[in-house]
Amino acid sequence: MRRIILAALGACAMAVAASGATIADAAPSSPAQPSIIGGHNASETYSFMTSLSNGCGGSLVAPQWIVTAHHCGSAAQGRVGSTSKNSGGEAVRIDRNITKPGTDLTLMHLSAPARSAPVKMTQSAPAAGTAVRLLGFGCMSWPSCRNATTLQEIDLTVLASRQCAPGGGTADDLCVSGDRAHSACHGDSGGPAVVGTRGDWTLAGETHGPGDNRGDCATTTLYTGIAAHLPWINQQIGG
Repeated sequence: MRRIILAALGACAMAVAASGATIADAAPSSPAQPSIIGGHNASETYSFMTSLSNGCGGSLVAPQWIVTAHHCGSAAQGRVGSTSKNSGGEAVRIDRNITKPGTDLTLMHLSAPARSAPVKMTQSAPAAGTAVRLLGFGCMSWPSCRNATTLQEIDLTVLASRQCAPGGGTADDLCVSGDRAHSACHGDSGGPAVVGTRGDWTLAGETHGPGDNRGDCATTTLYTGIAAHLPWINQQIGG
């Protein structure tokens, strides 16, 4: 039975791809620090990255809309566009949620438009072998969790969807590489998987759960695919 990554422990830090995949123009901060599991401090500020008050992550996709995971539950507020979990960026208030039935995809509506720049959403799912960047705050180790207060990033690789099948993935989901030393984890739920280059990112997925049955995290990671649900998202946000 698929185990969903819980948000209660805070965003889990992610690791440098075991496959060696990298994303252009994205040099890690120096010195590199263990983190997401195996990642490092963010190498840039992501205007769309959101830390939610319920311990989850999210992505600003329109001035008044955040994409996150349904299993995170509700949140009253968030912080957008900061590499610090507790300061900086833009504080926003959330007034309602809309969940797509039968999915782990939720849209959170802001009471007022954010000033931060939203992230573009992908029109088509990235192919297996594509470099993908995961972002999140929180557990930088597992099973002994060390929570991050600085945003973590890790460059991993898109896998064929069948490789996350043990975790409950479908063809509509994004399967991302990982292992015991490189992975999303508790608290990264709802946060982004992005493709692109420095300063020019596109949202490809939101963190859903582990991609296999070897553990809660430190495995491949299953992301709800944005492309498969883009018509519904645009219908809700008026895009």
